[in-house]
Amino acid sequence: MSISKDNETPDDEQPQAGVDLEIALKQMKDDGMPPTGFHMMFFSEDFKNDANCPMNVLLQKVGYTHDFHDTIKRQVFQMPKGTVISYEFAWLGGFEGIQTTLEAVDSLLKEQFDKMVQDKILRAYPQARVSFLATPEHDCCAEETCEHKGGEDGDF
Repeated sequence: MSISKDNETPDDEQPQAGVDLEIALKQMKDDGMPPTGFHMMFFSEDFKNDANCPMNVLLQKVGYTHDFHDTIKRQVFQMPKGTVISYEFAWLGGFEGIQTTLEAVDSLLKEQFDKMVQDKILRAYPQARVSFLATPEHDCCAEETCEHKGGEDGDF
């Protein structure tokens, strides 16, 4: 499953190298923007606009376990060739728990997607998007001139 269409490349190009989650989180923290949560969104023509949709049921179960059940949202997109439904959620548990939670949720979802595809509940793996949610540690960190984001001796 590709996390982002942006990471997919034509057959004649080399794929982008992935970045280890632990390294990425450390870099974001070092940059003064430690993520305090993450957002996941999944798209598929096989999802249903129904409370009993297997994706909705799956996210509700995982959401109760990992405390994001109250953020699950479904959207319906009418496209020229048919309907695409998305499911999304946000986990907002803080920086300290983000890596273990993201890895656990990702593993559970991948395992269930494997079963859904194998059992032909889904014809293909859903497209997925993951983004980190962060707020600046200091009010000035959103500004280009922030003294916390600079290098040694205030170099920018």
